[in-house]
Amino acid sequence: MQEIIREYGPAIITLVAIGALIGLITILVGKDGTSVVGQAFSKLLNQFFELPTAKGGILWTSI
Repeated sequence: MQEIIREYGPAIITLVAIGALIGLITILVGKDGTSVVGQAFSKLLNQFFELPTAKGGILWTSI
């Protein structure tokens, strides 16, 4: 057991850290804009496109 940990310990720690980071990002951002950060980002994008349209009459269309 000690040999396995000695040989593969850094790789295991790296995989656990990457998994935890992915989990944290998934929790913060959420899925389909359901989290606080996702909703704020969605609101920011909507305001980014609505404000110039309201102020300058720019019409945004999809390509």
